[in-house]
Amino acid sequence: MMLEKDLDYNFIADRYEHFMKAAAHIKVEVRTILDSIGDVHGKSVLDVACGNGYFGRKLRNCGAAKVVGIDISEKMIELARAKSKQSGDDLEFHIRDVCDMESFGKFDLVVAAWLFNYAESLKDLESMFYNIARNLKPSGKLVAYTISPDYRLEMGNYDVYGINILGKEPWKDGNRYQAEFLSMPPSPFTFYQWSREDYESAVEKAGFSQFEWKKTNVLESDIQLHSQDFWSLFQQNCLNTGLNCHY
Repeated sequence: MMLEKDLDYNFIADRYEHFMKAAAHIKVEVRTILDSIGDVHGKSVLDVACGNGYFGRKLRNCGAAKVVGIDISEKMIELARAKSKQSGDDLEFHIRDVCDMESFGKFDLVVAAWLFNYAESLKDLESMFYNIARNLKPSGKLVAYTISPDYRLEMGNYDVYGINILGKEPWKDGNRYQAEFLSMPPSPFTFYQWSREDYESAVEKAGFSQFEWKKTNVLESDIQLHSQDFWSLFQQNCLNTGLNCHY
């Protein structure tokens, strides 16, 4: 199926890259994801919703033996391939919808940063987890980063962190949000929020043996750089969360 993410990110691909470099909280979130991933030396990695290949390229440079990137956005894959050509790396990229993704092999690790928040239905959410699971080796690991089921818009917008949430509405069994990256000009996008129970049900149906939610942690060095007031909302009502699953 064609997700709204395809329309969103084909339009904003260049601006999104700028946002990823400029937004203050991205460093904290990237650190959280990399901490969950751990040592990748000699491992094979499938990077779904890979965007311009940021995580896959970083993991290849950290010793991963093989990295394959998947994204629904043709524009993002074009950027990813251009960056690989420029840097001379050997990352492999494919345009795919994870809801319909075939098996690309058996990987030690799958990274899914900002993928599941584009599931428009619980069926899509379950399909994403299922297709990821069938690309993992036995004892393989999924490291995901997604919209927190606990985030509440009424507790505060996220504009100080570069994302302006324009509105929220009930959507099927979850919520749908309209938002924009505060790039110049702003870049609109849509995301979906599902409950912990919905995620955990999809994880179990896909055959994962265990899972753990991972909070995004702000370090003292982050507070010194931007102040406690700046991080207050981020710590109390974080928009995103980690989810690690073992196959």
